[in-house]
Formats: sequence, structure tokens, C-alpha cells
Amino acid sequence: MAKRLARVEIGEFYAIPLFLFEYIETQRFKKADLEGDDKLFAFCRIIDDSGVSIIIEVFKLVSKLPVTFENILNSGRLYDPIMINGLGIYKKRWKLLGKQESYDKEVDSGFSNIQFVYPALPGGTPRLRKSGQEREISFEESEQYESSRSWSAQHLETRIITSLKEKDGSF
Repeated sequence: MAKRLARVEIGEFYAIPLFLFEYIETQRFKKADLEGDDKLFAFCRIIDDSGVSIIIEVFKLVSKLPVTFENILNSGRLYDPIMINGLGIYKKRWKLLGKQESYDKEVDSGFSNIQFVYPALPGGTPRLRKSGQEREISFEESEQYESSRSWSAQHLETRIITSLKEKDGSF
């Protein structure tokens, strides 16, 4: 079994810095590196931790700190849940904000409805996985769903910035 890189609990919220995307993934950060009135963050919540990858939901809110869980949740999801490798948490690149104590991954995040596309095996087609069930789908259909890839912190930060620019030109 793979060793867990980061210890997380479902329902935890993290602030994702949108100003560190140019720094390498393995660089460690101090608390002071994440402070300041000019620092903007996106936010995510831990949905599940399989031990290999962590499923999170990223929210639309971009803000300075501090921020409330209510403001984060009211902003809605930026896109469907994704998997991360946890290195951003482990290296303290992402700031732990706290835990939503009453969090229920099914009620609050629709866990059983989360879907990921797994790449096609040689000679096969992509596979859609939902609720522990897998089925083959076409390459065209696979483009509608989140990939099963495990995002690194640096790549996810860049994806968030790109998504925000595309959606409303903000950022």
C-alpha cells in the first residue's frame, strides 16, 4: 500500500494560494509566506482520502484571508470534484483553515455522484467510474468528465487561475 503523503480529514478547508504557481512543487513555505493584504486565495474542501489520492472540491470564491466557511460554500463549485496528490498540503503550500464539523460527504458534496474518467487501455476505450461502478464510454463522451489524474498543487493553481480568467475575466 502507498504511504500517505499528507494527513487530511474529510471536511477540512484549505486556502490555495494563487500567487505561488511559479514556484516548484517541492518547495516548502513558512506561515509568513502566505500572509499579507496583497495575497489572494482560492478555496477547497476535502471530500475523501483514499490514501493514494485526495478528492477535493474547489470553490469559485477568490479572496484575501480571513474568510468564512459560509462565504466559501455560498460561492459554489468552480468545477466538478478532482483528485490531488496532497503535496501542496504536506509542504504547507496550502493553508489549513479548519474543519467543518458537521460535514457529511454524501449530503454536502454528493459523494456517490462524483465521476472520473480513466484512460483507455491499449485497444480499449476510456472508462467512467461512479459509485464504485465502471463502464466503458466513447472518447468523445470522456471529454465531458473530470479525468482521474491526480493534480499537483502547482498545476491546480494554474488551472484555477486559467478557469477564473475564462469564466468571467477576473483575476
